[in-house]
Amino acid sequence: MAEKYPNGVMGSFYVDIYELVEDPSSDPLISWSKRNNGFVMCSQEERIRSKILLPFYCDKLSEFLSELSYYGFRRVKTKAGSGVVLEFRNEDFVKGQPERLKDMMIKASRKRRAKSRAQQAAKDAVDRLQLQRLRI
Repeated sequence: MAEKYPNGVMGSFYVDIYELVEDPSSDPLISWSKRNNGFVMCSQEERIRSKILLPFYCDKLSEFLSELSYYGFRRVKTKAGSGVVLEFRNEDFVKGQPERLKDMMIKASRKRRAKSRAQQAAKDAVDRLQLQRLRI
């Protein structure tokens, strides 16, 4: 199974979630979206605990949702409904194209680095202002 994935993403969150979505036995809980560029999943925590939450080391659905965001997935706003299904998307998470996972990983990593740099720059600016106030 490893040969279909690009180097650099083996054993990662990306491969694990891709394989879970691809697995037909998981379809009642998680499956490809209609557009095949994301997935839909059940939001009932008790139903998804053993198949989705625990394998990703999450105790709660909210932790798993945070992980999805961290790794570059965006929640899709759907029309008001039962609230039982959640949809997530990423332009590089495409059915039948696991080679795009590497692009997804790179983009998410770049975004996290840029956010970290911006936070550090803001912190440095606050520190400089505080030092200036102490000198006055």
